[in-house]
Amino acid sequence: MTEPAPQPRTNAWRARAIRLSDRVPTKWFITGLSILFLIASAAFGGLADAATPALPELKPGDSFAGSELKISVVGAVLIDAFPAQSIEPAEGNRLLVVRAVVENLWDKPVPTLNGVGAADNLRPVDVDGLDADEKPLTVAIVSDGTISPALQPGVPVELAFIWEVSAGALSDEARLRVNIFDKVYSRGGGVAYGERFIDPFVAAYTELAVNDVGAGATAESEQNP
Repeated sequence: MTEPAPQPRTNAWRARAIRLSDRVPTKWFITGLSILFLIASAAFGGLADAATPALPELKPGDSFAGSELKISVVGAVLIDAFPAQSIEPAEGNRLLVVRAVVENLWDKPVPTLNGVGAADNLRPVDVDGLDADEKPLTVAIVSDGTISPALQPGVPVELAFIWEVSAGALSDEARLRVNIFDKVYSRGGGVAYGERFIDPFVAAYTELAVNDVGAGATAESEQNP
């Protein structure tokens, strides 16, 4: 009787591989394939970090329209105090005032009280003694000195954002970078918060000269530094 011819060794290997695959969980194959894909992608640069777009640089007076506010930073001054508004720094300090025209693009009033609302949308950068997230001491309307106004929808208002700085933090005609922030609209928070704009992030910036107006700035001198 003729014995059957032996099967090719390749067929035997294939049979063992099939039996082995039946015993290996499917998720192991998925994981293995994922790892191979990641290795191949990295080898060809597929995982290289995407270039981060540069922040828009605005000229003084240019407008940035965010999700909640339209902001145009127009100037900055150093002043000793605003006694008429009872805004006086500690001895040896001065006030840095960043002026901006701000328009509320939302359909509800936006506050400027205690560092919230519009007070979160501007920050001076690299000023000695000021942290990067330092909230303004106060916000006031330039024309009449009203402190912490509520911004009504669709009404542009020129505001003074005021920080207290050391006397030597900035010199006359120093260049100042001001970061302009946007926010994220949120409907969460229940009855206590409702609709609001949260999580400020830097969306643009501008650079401008700081003018030292000494001890007695008037509304006119602030508007024409």
